[in-house]
Amino acid sequence: MTSDSNTRVVLVQQHPTLADGVLAALLKDLCLEAWHSDPPRAVAAAAALVTLAEHSGLPDVLALAGWGWGIAALVEGRMDDALRHLDDAATRFLHLEQPHAAASVQVSRLIALAMLGRYDEAVTTGLQARDVFLAQGDNLAAGKIELNLGNIYDRRDRYAEAEQFYRTARQRFLMIDDQLHLIQSDNGLANVLSQQQQLHTAADLYSGALARAEALGLEVIQAQIEGNLGNLALDQGATSRHSIIWSVRGDATPPWACPTKQHWPSANWQMPILN
Repeated sequence: MTSDSNTRVVLVQQHPTLADGVLAALLKDLCLEAWHSDPPRAVAAAAALVTLAEHSGLPDVLALAGWGWGIAALVEGRMDDALRHLDDAATRFLHLEQPHAAASVQVSRLIALAMLGRYDEAVTTGLQARDVFLAQGDNLAAGKIELNLGNIYDRRDRYAEAEQFYRTARQRFLMIDDQLHLIQSDNGLANVLSQQQQLHTAADLYSGALARAEALGLEVIQAQIEGNLGNLALDQGATSRHSIIWSVRGDATPPWACPTKQHWPSANWQMPILN
């Protein structure tokens, strides 16, 4: 056992009243929020959840710990372990009669399945989870599922199906005025429209998403959209515009200078949505 593990155990033993579902839920949220921006932090949060579960034995804490441990395995690239932990967590939530939580776990499971190339299973998992979210009136969670499903179909070069999910997600985010996810849905939709040679519509979507990303100070997403605009300009034969965009970003070597890189996956695929 590491010194960090010993510290966690001592803290839980000294403060047993803290070992409850509220603290576990906070640790789970931290794990989900940090999984792609700060992976070590996500793993540490999952480890703390497991320690908490071992000492509390509460059913809801055990379910949350399984979820967190599944995310840690996902972060570390252990997809089979991730699926095992996530399946266990979903089962526990169903036994607790918490279908929304069980469906939320399936979002994480969807991503692990997609990473393993088990796309059909991932789509089925996502659609089942979306049904639960829609039954409970959670348009935000349903829209996030649709973003991930759009990413999967985009990854498989099935652009018409990806377009359908991106458009549905977009309508949900417009309805609830969620600007962050609207940016992501517009970026994904523009990606697949450009692959279908609907270049002018794609350019309008990219431009709108870029303006919103700039307004919100989302520099990473802004850079991704600028790169996509550059790729679109190259498709239209405007190499000079492409060069200008990438020089503004400060990239020494723009992507079109790499002849082996023929297809650029969407920014959404590279940052799947867990929570």
